[in-house]
Amino acid sequence: MRNLLPNPYLLALGVSLLSYMVIWGFYAVLTTRIAKLVGNTKNKWDDIVVFTMEKTTNFFMIMCSLYIGLKFIKHSKVLDSYADKIFFIICMWQFAVWTHHLLDKYIHSAISKKVRRNPAAANSVSLIQLLARLVVFSLIFLFTLSNLGIKITTIIAGLGVGGIAVALALQKILGDLFSSLSIVLDKPFVIGDFIVIDQYMGEVEKIGLKTTRIRSLSGEQIIFSNSDLLAARIRNYKRMRERRVVFSLPLVLQTPTEKVKSAVSIIKAVISTKKRTRLERSHFMRIGQNSIDLETVYWVLSDDYDLYMDIHQEILFEIKMAFESEGITFATPMQTVHVMPTEILMKGGFPADMPADKTSHQVS
Repeated sequence: MRNLLPNPYLLALGVSLLSYMVIWGFYAVLTTRIAKLVGNTKNKWDDIVVFTMEKTTNFFMIMCSLYIGLKFIKHSKVLDSYADKIFFIICMWQFAVWTHHLLDKYIHSAISKKVRRNPAAANSVSLIQLLARLVVFSLIFLFTLSNLGIKITTIIAGLGVGGIAVALALQKILGDLFSSLSIVLDKPFVIGDFIVIDQYMGEVEKIGLKTTRIRSLSGEQIIFSNSDLLAARIRNYKRMRERRVVFSLPLVLQTPTEKVKSAVSIIKAVISTKKRTRLERSHFMRIGQNSIDLETVYWVLSDDYDLYMDIHQEILFEIKMAFESEGITFATPMQTVHVMPTEILMKGGFPADMPADKTSHQVS
């Protein structure tokens, strides 16, 4: 009767081969034929299932087949326990592979638009992927150890203390890394923007993991650490939609009131006739020490600096020509210089009867 029973090892081998054929056939059908069907649906969950199954390794399928075949062989409980633990480790390894690929897919789909708009975001995407992998594999590793009967409280405490020590030692570097991530995600500026930080200004040339590099107007490259850059007040001129222009024109102090009113009207008329401008106000602002000051505010409806300069120059030319035709004169800075003989200086001042017109001259 015993001779009629098949050899248990041959039976286990046959079961393993049959199991592998079934698992591999299911894998092939799911990743080929079913993948074509779910590709035409709007539901994303079936795409996720197919994508996950495509990342199943051949090693995992072989190990599953051998584990199933091993159940048909009688052996000791100790060997059976070790087999279960090894198979559990292999399952957790495959789960880590699935999770890793799903995270990469999610990160790429979530930040791909930012990468297309800003090539510097590729560095931060790599940083996000690295951090995600560290977190996922650490959790899976600790979960595996816990299920194998190993106490992980000491390991967690050690990792916590070690993590704090590393964080303190690399505080500045980690600050720059996370600042780079903040710059990419929040986008206070991107490559090509013209920004001003304190007394420094220039065009953003590169956004790295630790530093951001700016090309100044004079040609040199200015390098900022990312954390210092975010701590500063940044003025982004590339994102200007309009330019506000404020300028003052001084008229001679003896200008008649009617001429002053005419000057204000001329300024308003000149600016109003210009395209891509919007007049805000023009006023007789104050009577200065040597001039009558007019202040004007208008907007250039563009962020182009060259266009702003062209329009402003044209406005000033026309105002000057109109003032000349109306007989309106611009004031020039005046300074009063007192001239005294040496003997008077030695005596310490002006004599009481000295006429003022003989002791002072106005110099323009």
